[in-house]
Amino acid sequence: MQPATHKKIIYGAIGCSGVLVLLMVASVLWVQRSGVAPPPSELPSATVTAAAALDSLSAYDLQALFAPPDAPFMLAPSARMIARWRPDGPRTVVQFLDTAPPDSWQGRTWRDVGAAVVVESLPAGVPLPDSQPIGRAILAAARVRLESGDPAHARDAVAMAVRHAREFERRSDVLMVVAGLHLERDALEMLARDSLLAGGASAQALAQASLIAMDRRLREVRSVRTLIAAAGASAAAVPTLATWARDSTLPLAIRDEMIRAVGFGWVLDPPEVTYGLDTVRAASIRRLATIEWPPALAQTLKEATLGSPSMMERMRLSISYRTKRMLDL
Repeated sequence: MQPATHKKIIYGAIGCSGVLVLLMVASVLWVQRSGVAPPPSELPSATVTAAAALDSLSAYDLQALFAPPDAPFMLAPSARMIARWRPDGPRTVVQFLDTAPPDSWQGRTWRDVGAAVVVESLPAGVPLPDSQPIGRAILAAARVRLESGDPAHARDAVAMAVRHAREFERRSDVLMVVAGLHLERDALEMLARDSLLAGGASAQALAQASLIAMDRRLREVRSVRTLIAAAGASAAAVPTLATWARDSTLPLAIRDEMIRAVGFGWVLDPPEVTYGLDTVRAASIRRLATIEWPPALAQTLKEATLGSPSMMERMRLSISYRTKRMLDL
């Protein structure tokens, strides 16, 4: 190789290295100035020890936390009120955009979805439609109805969305419960910001109090879910979780989450991922399998691994459980 060619290669490598360094520095500066947060390196449950998680869980009133909310605010739609999609309208899935300015694209999207939903009273004898719009589409319809000068049907739409939310809150899956709580929270926020929609100043004040209580409840449900996962990541805490899961006085969603932590919590425990289930965990799972469970919980237990799965199966279960644990609630 000619000396000149060798020098060109060396200088080119140095130049490429310099460009890479500049790009890395520029990316760090951009992240810092843009407000984009880097992803966490560990699951939230990794910062809580199993023993501390059990202590914290024992301090919660789980029955009250998952009980259907009553006062200070309750809505009931008029008799036979339904929501349905217009036959020629788009059936769009939308997040909660009611707080967006009306002239923004988010506000226009929100109102377009609401305009595609019909809120009406169903005549006697006419069967209910097979499928109805999702809860937030009904909330968007409430906004369109209110701005069209029809506050009565707007309140009915909000009440129907709350009814949808309560159906989710009665499910045996914590993720479904949280989805219902989020939907009910969005409905309360609409009522808390608009006295006409709420039905007066006193009703608006009650909605504001309910919104504060709902925000606190959502935080506590998230915390409980994280603590259960943290406890399930340690085989030493599994017998306590298994005992609590057998308590029929606890809400189904909490018992379901505890069974999942007992059966799949090993994917958050590096030694068990590497070498297989701890004998304590395996014994707890076998004891749970001898009990008569409600159908929903029996299905959850059936999904739990009762032996030492193969390496490929451990990888599949690990990815599945971790993905569900990292879902944003």
